[in-house]
Amino acid sequence: MKEEKNQSSEKSNIMNKLVIKQNKSLFIGAFSMLVYSIFELIDCFFVLLIISNIIPNFYLYLDYSFLEIKLLLQFNLIYFLPVFFGFTLMRWLSTIGLFKNKLWGYQIGVISLLITMGYTILFLPIGFFEFLACVIILSLLIIGKNREISLI
Repeated sequence: MKEEKNQSSEKSNIMNKLVIKQNKSLFIGAFSMLVYSIFELIDCFFVLLIISNIIPNFYLYLDYSFLEIKLLLQFNLIYFLPVFFGFTLMRWLSTIGLFKNKLWGYQIGVISLLITMGYTILFLPIGFFEFLACVIILSLLIIGKNREISLI
């Protein structure tokens, strides 16, 4: 009985790996989410370096539509660290779930991308590029999921 469970679990693991690779849109979306999470992790690292006064605050040289955002980035950058780290964690979890072909990975990814799209409006005009990246990744995930309902 125990052997049958192990064999069925091994088969489902193999099938999950095959399904994600066969679904090109979902695979590219998951890989894009991985790359995006790496950039978020680098961003968190740079924020730590800026807060520690090791490197200059390059956020000041970017143009933002809202003066409040520019002031926060100038004087209270530490407030952004939990936000950046939270989104980094959500993207890592989503990537893991997507590569394991789990529905929760898809759901976390969609939620994190939608929330990101909402807050990038505060960082316009430079936030447009992050908004565009979110739209592309979200589109890939939705197309991949709806092409073949394989996430369980």
